[in-house]
Amino acid sequence: MLKTITLLITIIIFVSPVYAQEFEIEDVTQSTVVEDEDNNTVKSTNSYFELELKRGVQNPLNKEIPLTLYITPKIDSPKTQILWNIPSTFGVDIKHSEFVDLNKDQTYSFSIDVKPERTGSYGISVNVISWQFDTNLTNTVSSTITLSKSLIVQPVDPEFTLISLLLLLAFLLVSGIGIYLLVKISKKLLIKLKIWLTPPV
Repeated sequence: MLKTITLLITIIIFVSPVYAQEFEIEDVTQSTVVEDEDNNTVKSTNSYFELELKRGVQNPLNKEIPLTLYITPKIDSPKTQILWNIPSTFGVDIKHSEFVDLNKDQTYSFSIDVKPERTGSYGISVNVISWQFDTNLTNTVSSTITLSKSLIVQPVDPEFTLISLLLLLAFLLVSGIGIYLLVKISKKLLIKLKIWLTPPV
């Protein structure tokens, strides 16, 4: 009986550290999050990464919304994974590789375009994971996008309104020029047609 108890204690002593090491794969520290609504940015900072997620001006023509992630690593991270969590109600165009090599204290930017397909309010987040030899170091930043029935980001950005007005003015200008040219050409054609239809004297 004593031998059995001794054997069990020995197994527990040797197995426990191995078991703990096998499942301790992610090291997460508390992040400080700062949101700047005026500039449409959210910043998340911890011991490993400083992340800033910026929403650009929505395209009035195709409704695409550009998102840019700025990463400033506080460690050297030769194998860094960037994972975007985008709701299925968006089309996504990712413009960077999933795994990248990052150097300490340098700032990198990575962009995607998302195209909304349904009205509502949606959370978008991105995880940055540094794959290390014995653990993974990570940080996350997230933002919320609210869309109107016409799939326009709310509140409406002043730049979006300005671009929409400029596009409308450009359309009206091109239309006006087109109508003017059409009238001029029509007059010339009518004169030629009248001469052609007039019988010779």
